Amino acid sequence: MGPWAVTRIKEVIWIPPIVSWIKCNTDGTAKGCPGPVACGGIFRDNNANVVGCFAQNLNISTAFHAELIGA
Repeated sequence: MGPWAVTRIKEVIWIPPIVSWIKCNTDGTAKGCPGPVACGGIFRDNNANVVGCFAQNLNISTAFHAELIGA
């Protein structure tokens, strides 16, 4: 198996927001500390339609910084 081999699959159920609301999911990631970091997010309406999204390379920093900027 390679370093990215899947050993377990976990089902995740997305719960939509109430009508007329927008749900925002964000995350940040880092490879090392400090190391290369990035963040991203997606905005969806109650029908799961994508309203907007973003992804950003943050160069060399910390996982905390990536999470903070993502939010």
